[in-house]
Amino acid sequence: MSNLPQTVHLNEVPIQNTGQAQIRWIVNRNKGAKELTVGRTCMPPGGSNPLHYHPNCEEILHVLKGDVLHYVEGMENSGEKITAGDTVIIPRGLKHKATNIGSATAEWIVCFSSPDRETVICETSKL
Repeated sequence: MSNLPQTVHLNEVPIQNTGQAQIRWIVNRNKGAKELTVGRTCMPPGGSNPLHYHPNCEEILHVLKGDVLHYVEGMENSGEKITAGDTVIIPRGLKHKATNIGSATAEWIVCFSSPDRETVICETSKL
């Protein structure tokens, strides 16, 4: 791999569906990153992703557009409403999920502290 800067064009990145979320993995080891993963997520109104956790990295979620109810293990059952401009830090190993509670498509950037992010989908939806 080169030590020169690289440009990734969003329209050239394939979409991965996870639950009702559509994610484009903009940066990871496959794209030349050595230390992190970055993705752009879109979710339709009422959409949700499955309850999951990341055993090998922490996650940063930054909302660009929309209203999202974010559930994290250890929080009250109602979760936390986050909107455009809000950022959530999720420690390694905590179960979490997001639901779009707005009337428009929600969009956010998600970053992980590993270029080889691991995700474990939980068999139960309970936190």
